[in-house]
Amino acid sequence: MNTSIAIRKDIRDQASQKAQTDGLSISAVVRILLLDYANGRIEIGSRSNTNIAVEKIEVDSKTQKMMDDVILEWNKNK
Repeated sequence: MNTSIAIRKDIRDQASQKAQTDGLSISAVVRILLLDYANGRIEIGSRSNTNIAVEKIEVDSKTQKMMDDVILEWNKNK
């Protein structure tokens, strides 16, 4: 059974070049990645940035009230 996967051209081209450099076909790369994912050797998820910059921004009282109301509503719906 064959399956078609749509891949954006620029991503496909970059991956094809890298695969060719490594002596692989793009289908071999996809097959390896899918098998590793299925077997739990690859995890897909977000990575947090540990370089967080905190900045205090002064806002007027009307804007602050709007933000406070949003937070109250947000916390209500948790």
